[in-house]
Amino acid sequence: MVRKIEGKSVKINTNWSTDQDCYLIENSTQQMSVLLSNLPFSEDEIRQRKEVLGLVRRQKQMMKGR
Repeated sequence: MVRKIEGKSVKINTNWSTDQDCYLIENSTQQMSVLLSNLPFSEDEIRQRKEVLGLVRRQKQMMKGR
């Protein structure tokens, strides 16, 4: 995956499969304990992946709209 950050392309190495990314995207609002039980990653890895996928920013935007 290549992500553009401040005009620079950065290659992000990942052990996440497409199915795991889809699961995280679809269930990003679930409690961390649920994510930990369904994904083979640590809490830090899940948090980092949510950041890479833009889910943290999206969640903040959704909270502002309420």
